[in-house]
Amino acid sequence: MSSNDDTWIDRLETNLNACSLETLYSPTKNNCYPLIIGCYQLNESSAVKEDDDNGQSCIKKISKASRSGELMLYSINQDLKFGKQQQDSLDTDSGVLDGKWLQCGRFPIENRNHTESHSYIYASANASGTINIYRLRDDCDGDSDNASYLQLNHVKSSQVDDVDDTGLALSLAWDEASFASNQTGVTSTRIVSSYSKGSLALHNVHVNVDTDGNTSALEIEETHRWNAHTLFGCPAEVWTVCFASNRLYNTYADTVISGGDDCKLKIWDVRLCGISNPKPVSVNTNFDVGVTAVAYHPSLEHIFAVGSYDEEVRIFDMRKLSGEPLGKMHVGGGVWRIKWHPKDQSRMLVGAMHGGCRLVDVPNISSSISDDTECEMNIVKEFTDHKSMAYGADWVYGENGDFEAAASCSFYDRQAFMWD
Repeated sequence: MSSNDDTWIDRLETNLNACSLETLYSPTKNNCYPLIIGCYQLNESSAVKEDDDNGQSCIKKISKASRSGELMLYSINQDLKFGKQQQDSLDTDSGVLDGKWLQCGRFPIENRNHTESHSYIYASANASGTINIYRLRDDCDGDSDNASYLQLNHVKSSQVDDVDDTGLALSLAWDEASFASNQTGVTSTRIVSSYSKGSLALHNVHVNVDTDGNTSALEIEETHRWNAHTLFGCPAEVWTVCFASNRLYNTYADTVISGGDDCKLKIWDVRLCGISNPKPVSVNTNFDVGVTAVAYHPSLEHIFAVGSYDEEVRIFDMRKLSGEPLGKMHVGGGVWRIKWHPKDQSRMLVGAMHGGCRLVDVPNISSSISDDTECEMNIVKEFTDHKSMAYGADWVYGENGDFEAAASCSFYDRQAFMWD
């Protein structure tokens, strides 16, 4: 990729404020790569003035603030164009703040005709406090003008008793290690999610299998919820969370990492989080501002990256949590999203809010782990065509390495770009 040139390949405008962007790294049947943009919009409360019976002006009608959201599905190929939207935008129960594909494989899901098919699945974290699960259909008839090749169908939502108690669902992550290591047939995995009222929650996503091997409809069940982050005795927004594992390593299989507005990075053993008032197994307080992004490395065993409002990206080793990070770099914008490259272990893509996006190279990441030396970090590309907060970013990468680009979206200006 070129350095420091603000060039883009394709561009689109979203109907609502764009908050997240996620690409499936596995190709569908037509060798395309699905990309989903999640949108969130707060509709402010408004008052209408009318005259009363005495001719005096008064506020007669007030509309409460509400939240709107939608998912936009695109199919990306080697042309690296967004192209035609695959289906009409899917309205959600409220705004979408985060969304993730289960990247490591297809999941068995019973469809409306009560027949089983294996589908890629996607989960969204919503302002209503729910986690929504969707299945991707890539067997649709793409020849008709009225039909799309890809479709996203809502399958299930988590149960929320009272959003005033739980708060907005701000982020989520799949447990790909448990999915990949299941030797009895991949019929279950987990999601961890974070909330604006200071809590984290663990969900079991599964299908039931009877004695004849038949599966029933997919279910999502909350199994644990605990208060995780506070500030001055009040709940603090938990901006980000992930599992401390990947599809290659489950060394820390029951561990999650969270970051919040209390300026703390916390490590949790979820086996202890079913008890009242669980304690984190590790707390890093060396942040002066809120911790906003965590991303576990997709192919290294012990490594994860952390971003915060201080515009720094830090790389940590799970075995050295009490010490200094392996490396850190100022990227020129509050860090909202970190995406490691799906194949090249030494590169990451950063959504840096008002700073746009950055491509960061960590050329000695493998040797620094073994040699106990500092990670070298270099910005090799700055993309600054976003005129608002760049919240969503992901790689677009051909499975065989035959094409590559970055895609990103920004909030108030409702822009999405494909760029290299």
